[in-house]
Amino acid sequence: MLRKIAILLAVFAGLAFSATVFAKASKTEPFPLIQGYGTVKPLPATSPQPSRYKIYKVVFDLDEGGDAGKVNPGLEAVAQAVNAFASAGVAKKNLRFVVVIHGDATPIVIADGSYKTRFQVTNPNTDLINKLNAVGVQLLVDGQALIKHQIEGGEVNSNVEETLSAATTLVIYQEHGYQLYLP
Repeated sequence: MLRKIAILLAVFAGLAFSATVFAKASKTEPFPLIQGYGTVKPLPATSPQPSRYKIYKVVFDLDEGGDAGKVNPGLEAVAQAVNAFASAGVAKKNLRFVVVIHGDATPIVIADGSYKTRFQVTNPNTDLINKLNAVGVQLLVDGQALIKHQIEGGEVNSNVEETLSAATTLVIYQEHGYQLYLP
């Protein structure tokens, strides 16, 4: 009888310890990192799982447009990738994510005032761009695409940086060990 009580106490102590560790982990990295976008259900029993200790370097090639009144699906896919890594316990400091925006996706970088003038709606991508930036995702826009779409530098969301071109930027990041992802 005493042995059963000792075993039960050990089990409860283990559960209490696990709950404490989980609560502390939850406080350091909230999940999902990108609230309201990129829904992910944690699947800890699946394989392979990202290592919590590795640094992940990914460059996203985002060139598809969409409905001017809706969040760009490619940008939403970036949020989902961030949240998927976070769901596996990877800290945001270990995510080196870069989004290169060009082609038909270029207008998503337009700041709200100019976007509303062009499309008669507030830019639905602004909130997500700002949230991605807040967790360390670097957002870049192809300067050549800005010219093609007649978007002035002052019209670009302040959380997006202009680059020479998508082609040069994608090549440079891949040379630096970034993995190419096509959302």
